[in-house]
Amino acid sequence: MRNKILLLIALVLAFYIGVQIASPYKDEVVDLGNFTEYYEDNPVVTGGWEIQSDNFYTFSKDYKIETKAEENKIVVEEKILPEKKTYVVQSGDTLLKIAGAYNIDLNVLMANNPGISSKNLKVGQKITVLTQNGIFYKVTKGDSLNKIAELFKVQVEDIKDINNMDSDTVVVGTELFIKDPNLTKFLASKTVIKKGVVKTTTTLGFIMPIKYTGISSPFGNRFHPVLKRYIYHSGVDLRARFIPLYAAKDGRVTFAGQMNGYGKIIIIQHGNGYETRYAHLDKIGVKKGDYVKRGELIGKTGQSGRVTGPHLHFELRTKGKAVNPMKFVPLK
Repeated sequence: MRNKILLLIALVLAFYIGVQIASPYKDEVVDLGNFTEYYEDNPVVTGGWEIQSDNFYTFSKDYKIETKAEENKIVVEEKILPEKKTYVVQSGDTLLKIAGAYNIDLNVLMANNPGISSKNLKVGQKITVLTQNGIFYKVTKGDSLNKIAELFKVQVEDIKDINNMDSDTVVVGTELFIKDPNLTKFLASKTVIKKGVVKTTTTLGFIMPIKYTGISSPFGNRFHPVLKRYIYHSGVDLRARFIPLYAAKDGRVTFAGQMNGYGKIIIIQHGNGYETRYAHLDKIGVKKGDYVKRGELIGKTGQSGRVTGPHLHFELRTKGKAVNPMKFVPLK
């Protein structure tokens, strides 16, 4: 009898202790949506639930959910146009040296400073240089992007891209930056006004046949770098490393091949006794008898023949007599 009483007491005590231990959890409600792999050790009450006990942990983590609009968002990088800077000519400066210092072509430097030449360059003179190789072209009446692109031998899309244009429409008076232009056609068509008289800068319609970076040997008597003696130089040697060559004027090809001293050479007759010669070429793109137009591609400069390095020997003759070609082209 005594054992039964003890067993009953033990069961009552066990039940009582169990109830006391479990009581903190009897009314607890937990939002399982708040559980993630990270948690805070804070008793937090969240809206929408009645929490009757703070004896629990809440777990939370911030997730960035991109909206469809954000996914489709396109970032457009705006092109930065080059700056115009003023350079003051120093003692010992040459146009070629200044162009090299700013990593721009000599023709570009001259186009951005109309009327400037090696002869009139003076110490203290202020000239305009750009931070990129190119020019600012002012749109005139009748212009279109296609015409401008053709004038400078560049692509329409390149003009639109660097000028941040989203339309093919151009407005008269607007300045467009033209990067890495071929200035041969542009400078050949430029005009100057002097004492009320308008005249073209090109005599007899000749243009410079290449985009050159300087003159390595002028017209006239000079010390020959290969023969090591003074001889008459019947043309000008223009610095050019394997670049396109264009006809200086309309004419008929009378010779295209190899010639002693000249290497690979093209000779073109232009009428009225005028003839141009293009020597030391790498490639010849025409043949005898071909008729070519001014500005038409005819070959590629090189270093064939009697030379010490790549360049173009450009020669102009009138009735068989060699004359200084730089007096007949617009770049000087």
